[in-house]
Parts: sequence; structure tokens; C-alpha cells
Amino acid sequence: MNKPTQTTIAAILVAGAVVSVYFAFGGRHQKINLDTYDVLGAITAEETAKLLANKGQVLVIVRDTGPDKNPSVEAELHAFQQTLKKHGGTSMITEKIQVTPMMMMSTGGCVPPEQLLKVCREHPNLAAVVLFFGFPELAEAELSALKQTGIRIVVVSSLRPGYQRLLEMQAIHLAVVPRPSALPTVPKLPGTLRERFDQEYIVMTPTGNSSAP
Repeated sequence: MNKPTQTTIAAILVAGAVVSVYFAFGGRHQKINLDTYDVLGAITAEETAKLLANKGQVLVIVRDTGPDKNPSVEAELHAFQQTLKKHGGTSMITEKIQVTPMMMMSTGGCVPPEQLLKVCREHPNLAAVVLFFGFPELAEAELSALKQTGIRIVVVSSLRPGYQRLLEMQAIHLAVVPRPSALPTVPKLPGTLRERFDQEYIVMTPTGNSSAP
């Protein structure tokens, strides 16, 4: 095989790889059903407003997914914001944190602890911080300092072994996590927003789960 032919074949293979990556990652948002993320964001906002008795400023921490926005993150954030607006005594600010895939692996999907502590120091008048991240491992002294701020912490993530203890000691105040087992089959599809939420998630509180059994 001569050199020009080899060069042409290599170029075709590279082009094919680029197209594959585009459709696998860049174009995948068209195939995602965002309903579950809308429901998650909306009910998390309802639970946060209830926790705060409908008053106070809420800071939401989410991943900064860069110019190619992650549709699921954007759907959660938009639904949260639109729902919180219905509670007139509350307001919202957003902190987007850039995290590399390597950082996500090293933290297990948790917010970097220094970022959480920094936010709480810099915004002492917050009523709540909502993490669309896992809650990080903190030293006892850091947990104590976090509690002393009086800021309510809401976590939206996968279920982690330490959450029950953190809730009991009120280092976090709500944890919105995937339901560990499916609800029994019902004769009709869930109709309300809350019914759809309860099919997939539970809300953990210091006194127990507040979702359907």
C-alpha cells in the first residue's frame, strides 16, 4: 500500500472517530428523557422551601459543565429555580464549580470540601445551601464549624452510608436520594409531580423518610 493511500485511510478513520464521539457525547441530549430531572429539581425546591418556612436566601451548588451544557444538570437547575420562585419569601443564587473527571473520581462525586466550607464562610447570611453533589467527608471540627453557621444543608445525590448519621447530628438537614427499591405496582400511572417523584426518590430527614413508603 503506497503512502498517499495510507494517509487517506488514516484521515477517514480519524473523521469517523470524531463523528462517533460527537453523536455519543455532543448529540446525546436529544435522547435523554429529562422529565425525571425536572421532577427532581422541582420537588427539591418544594422541600427546601418547606424546610425554610418559605423565607431566606438559598445558594445552589452545581457542576459547571462548560459551554457544552449537561442537559440533565440544566434541567434540574431550571426546575429548581422556577419552583422556588413560587415561594415569594425565598431567593436563589447559584455557584457553579468546575470539576474535572479526575476530580469527580477522587471525590466520589462529592462537592470538594474546601469549596463547601468556602461558600459557607463567604455567605454567612444564607438560609440554605443545596448541593447537587454528594456531601464530602469532613473532619469532626469542620462538621462542628459548619453546624455553627446555622445554614441548612440539602443534598441531592446517590445514597451514601454516612447520610443517616449526618442527618441525626444535623450536619445536613435533607437528603434527596434514589429510592432503594421500587414502589409496589399501582393500577394507574403517577399523575402529580409528587407521585412521579415518589416513584424514583425519597427525602431523608433527621426523623425519617418523608416520601411515600
